Amino acid sequence: MSELINTQNHNKDLRWHLLITVSSLALIAAVEPQGARASDHPSVWIELGGQLERIDGREDPDLPPFMAGPATTGPFSIASPYDAQKPSIYSYGTEGKIDFQPNGTPWHFSAAIRYGRSNNNKHIHQQSQVSIQFIHNAASAIPTRTSEAQQFADFRVKNAETHAVLDFQAGRDVGLGWLSSVASFGIRMAQFSSSSDVKTIARPEVGFNKRNGFGPGKYYEVAHHTDFTSVSDNHRSFHGIGPSLSWEGNIPVLHGEDRAVTFDWGINAAALFGRQKAKGTHQTTARYYSSFSYQGAAPYGVVMRYQHGPLPHNRTRSVVVPNVGGLAGLSFRYAAAKVSLGYRADFFFNAMDTGIDTRDTANRNFYGPFATISIGLGG
Repeated sequence: MSELINTQNHNKDLRWHLLITVSSLALIAAVEPQGARASDHPSVWIELGGQLERIDGREDPDLPPFMAGPATTGPFSIASPYDAQKPSIYSYGTEGKIDFQPNGTPWHFSAAIRYGRSNNNKHIHQQSQVSIQFIHNAASAIPTRTSEAQQFADFRVKNAETHAVLDFQAGRDVGLGWLSSVASFGIRMAQFSSSSDVKTIARPEVGFNKRNGFGPGKYYEVAHHTDFTSVSDNHRSFHGIGPSLSWEGNIPVLHGEDRAVTFDWGINAAALFGRQKAKGTHQTTARYYSSFSYQGAAPYGVVMRYQHGPLPHNRTRSVVVPNVGGLAGLSFRYAAAKVSLGYRADFFFNAMDTGIDTRDTANRNFYGPFATISIGLGG
């Protein structure tokens, strides 16, 4: 409960920081001195857009011992337990940015946010179509039997992921001849979270055991099978904040009187100081069933082969996460509007604890296409 309250308070703090920054920039623009030097360019740019990002560095799957067999045999011939637990590799999101440049100065002040999420639910059921029979010899008084228990495997998986990146920066125009660019420094905040809920029921083997009967040449059979169940629930997160640097610019490709096409580029780097958390539990059970086939399907015995868990884990660690990224794209620019299309990548090294029983760190990487529309105000 305390972790949930802390997470909620942290989210509120992020929203308040963003609201205060945006409100301050808007207030500065509204009370700008009338004596400021006029400019042909808008002093405030508001940008909105969206992105489709591929996500790397996902969580370790829960693979109990009964899933360790080859994925191409038994009831696991359609999809392996590992593949069944794979989360979505893509996320959809939105982004926004406000950039303020006081008239007559080379300085820029900006606040930006990028948010994305992905969810997927899977239900995979596999069942064998082959009947398992026990064939008797002529001396037997017991007819041929067919097992009524079928081999099967049933996977139910829920995965969810969210990420948010906030930037507050101050930058300055850096002109290098025909190259227009802005070098900025500031603060970057990042928040990543993921959860997985996995439920598995499997009966990987079904068969008969021959037992000696009463009298010479007589025997009977015992039908048997083992049912395995596994439940796993895991939650991971990272919250960090730290200094950031970026350098963005554009190169003219086509230029007209009131419009232009430019090639945009940018690089960024940050060091995020924060906390990495992993919390969850898992449990595995195995029950062995057997029965006398000549007495119908009445159970003869049920034996608990093993029961592991529930086994909880709760890890928290302070970490420093390096972050680097870049973008490239095209912008169609007008006097007070801009449409941009491009490709962006951000790499956060060892950001997440993806392990279950033991810590196992992995990068959290986002890369993919984006599109934005910007409107200029003032001037």
